Amino acid sequence: MNTRRHILGFLLLAGLSLFSQNRLNAQEFSKSGLTKSWRLEKYYEEGEYYPPEKNEVKDYFQFNPDMTFTALMEGELFKGTWMLNTNGAYIEIKYSTGELDKLRIKWLGEHSLVVIFDADYYRYTEVHYLSIKP
Repeated sequence: MNTRRHILGFLLLAGLSLFSQNRLNAQEFSKSGLTKSWRLEKYYEEGEYYPPEKNEVKDYFQFNPDMTFTALMEGELFKGTWMLNTNGAYIEIKYSTGELDKLRIKWLGEHSLVVIFDADYYRYTEVHYLSIKP
């Protein structure tokens, strides 16, 4: 009877360990996970979801493996370089104009990316992107 309890306890702990490892792995940020096109889907602020404005409907980010990016924001095309900081969980983008933006990664999945632009006017707004199929 005691042996049976020990075995059940071990199986329960092993199962919980595997479950927690899978949850952590889903949140690991990697360069390869970002190198694709991301289309703006929606915003989330103060408990509400909002669609993009008319001039943002076609907005996207394209993160390339050579650490360059192209982005369309409010109808304007931007280019530059990007860097992933896995410890701080953010993407630093440097526009060809020399300006910098920091995108704090809240979620990165196979088909979804949620960031918060580290700027005063976006500080509490989640920006949701979906991967664009090639």
